[in-house]
Amino acid sequence: MIMSEVKSEMSDLLFILQKIESIIDTRLIGEVEPEDDEIRLIEEYQDRKSKGTLILHEI
Repeated sequence: MIMSEVKSEMSDLLFILQKIESIIDTRLIGEVEPEDDEIRLIEEYQDRKSKGTLILHEI
């Protein structure tokens, strides 16, 4: 892979990450209502956290 291809791939990845960050931000500040499946996942997370069965891995 040549350097220009690597630079292009990195730019594409940065763009995607910025879109993901924007989506997360709009959900967190309440601009956009969460989807039903997102609510379910949040409830599952909170349940596992309260039971002590949530395992987090440092990345």
